[in-house]
Amino acid sequence: MSKIWFTSDNHFSHKAIRGLCPNTRRGETPEEMDELMIAQWQKQVAPEDTVYLLGDVFFCNAERAVSIMDRLPGHKQLIYGNHDKVIKSNSHLRSKFESVNDYREVKIEGTDVCMFHYPQLEWNKCHYGAYQLFGHVHGSMDSHPFTSKYRTMDVGIDSRPYDSNQDKEMFSLWSWEEVRGILKDRELLGHH
Repeated sequence: MSKIWFTSDNHFSHKAIRGLCPNTRRGETPEEMDELMIAQWQKQVAPEDTVYLLGDVFFCNAERAVSIMDRLPGHKQLIYGNHDKVIKSNSHLRSKFESVNDYREVKIEGTDVCMFHYPQLEWNKCHYGAYQLFGHVHGSMDSHPFTSKYRTMDVGIDSRPYDSNQDKEMFSLWSWEEVRGILKDRELLGHH
């Protein structure tokens, strides 16, 4: 049975990301970091699975990006981030995604899910229980009163700090089951 996954802000090949996110990034070089992320993706995602990438995927040229995409299994759906210029400007790389959007709404097991690269204070059907998934902030809002109270969360790579004493592995994608488990009992955002 196929699964659904979420991730954001992978920053494949980003030379400075380790300095910006020292608690979550591993690998002595950008290439080593890429290999660790690719290996974790391959471990989690089956070819028939769907992966929603909520932006900021690559910090490299299109040729390198295509070579990475070719190693990532699953049906990849992109929601553009602010650093996805290489994808927007290269039709061959863009064709590696089954869909590309600035914003996306889907229904998963009866739940409305709104996806955008940036965190939102309100989203469609938020007062009816819709979830809002985002990236961009690299885990910096995980304990924010708003995002820890309502049905919204950062699904980025850096929202799951690596700790060798935890069960979660570094660079893990978020499964639908995890997201639903975290958000299902949170408060509904009241109607404005």
